[in-house]
Amino acid sequence: MGGWRAKDAEFNPGPPDLSWQEAFPGDVAFRCFLSIFSFAVAQSFYQIQLPVLRLMPSVVKSAAPIVHGLLAGLLFALPACKASKSGADAAKRAPVPSEYRFDPAAAKRQFAIPPTQVMVFGLEHLDNAAPAFQVAWLEPILCRLRAYKPDIILTEAMSGEQVMGLDAYADYHGTAGRYAGPTLQMAKTAQADLKLTAAQALVRANVLSGQPNLTSAQRRQLAHLFVAAAEPFSATVQWMRLAKTERMAADGISPNLVKMLNGFAGIRSELASIGVRLAVDLGLERIYGAGDHRSDVTLPADSAWNTALTAEPGLKDSFSHRIPAFHSIPEDTMKLRTAAQVMPVMKWHNSPRYAELDADAQWLAMLRSEKMGRVGRQRVAAWEAQNLRMAVAIREATAPIAGGRALLIVGAAHKSFIEAYLRTFTDIELVSVPAMLDAKSAGCNE
Repeated sequence: MGGWRAKDAEFNPGPPDLSWQEAFPGDVAFRCFLSIFSFAVAQSFYQIQLPVLRLMPSVVKSAAPIVHGLLAGLLFALPACKASKSGADAAKRAPVPSEYRFDPAAAKRQFAIPPTQVMVFGLEHLDNAAPAFQVAWLEPILCRLRAYKPDIILTEAMSGEQVMGLDAYADYHGTAGRYAGPTLQMAKTAQADLKLTAAQALVRANVLSGQPNLTSAQRRQLAHLFVAAAEPFSATVQWMRLAKTERMAADGISPNLVKMLNGFAGIRSELASIGVRLAVDLGLERIYGAGDHRSDVTLPADSAWNTALTAEPGLKDSFSHRIPAFHSIPEDTMKLRTAAQVMPVMKWHNSPRYAELDADAQWLAMLRSEKMGRVGRQRVAAWEAQNLRMAVAIREATAPIAGGRALLIVGAAHKSFIEAYLRTFTDIELVSVPAMLDAKSAGCNE
């Protein structure tokens, strides 16, 4: 039923109870009646031309003019009633605001234990750094991240479950090989060797990784299981936790797999150079993939996208940050040609100013563009869906560590969106990356 709600003091008319109200809601019916009655009275008195107080015979005698007045009033008032009903129908079709505004984030005040802390560390993908870049230059960053001491580490890599799912739906998605070709190839080979599906391998890996004091043989077995589960970076964590002399072909590990695991351990990508190295340093058994490409299926067609970009050529420079707002750090510095450039670039990519500029230059620019139109909005929708799924992956991974700490290592463009979604969750408290980088942790160099 309608009425005033004490909670938010918003009037809710509620659904009508009687069928006649659907045609003439109470306020509309009253206005129609008032219009007809007023016009009829005016017409009647004009025709009768008598005072109100008359003898009864005179009133009876004047009945015919009154009837005429009522009929005339009805004819003239019907258009007003129709207009009023149209307005009422339009109001009826208008969206009704939600009656109950629950804010999950507000529940943080009710916790019996501290909230789960999440740090979202943004950076440009290190694969794109200058050829002179060396992973050893990341030590000042790793030192500070070790001081943060996350209980779980997530990266932008896809989870094994998603890799295998995209492969199963290749006719629909067609992206598993594009983003995880080596992972998929390694996984299928290991699955054949172990005679396990990816899901079965993951179940066994979870059981084995939960055991204390793993032997070298168990770590090799665990690495093999993670490879079969399409989790090569978790396999690399196990591989790197072995002594160098134990990183050999044994316990199901083939010489070819040894070569591939050593290759994963040595890549410049932040997945290994930060994610894997940090997990090994902290004694963690695995890292988690939070990346998502299921939403790629919602991307606009390449032809439509290229046509839209051609119609709005200025957006190309905006997307590539070739605009004055991004010149606070020299372009050469951004290429990470020296060790001294690493810290300033990392601070810039995690600053609130960068987040604001990047979101405006890419995603908000598309929404503002009339020439991009629906194509731009479709691209933004896919982007938001991707980041929301990544936030969900973080929430799922943090479920077992309530009150603990998590770290996500991700492309800088994702950071502001993922953080915005994480703020809506009950048990998440964001940790400042700039404060972490500015901290003078013991033993950490600048």
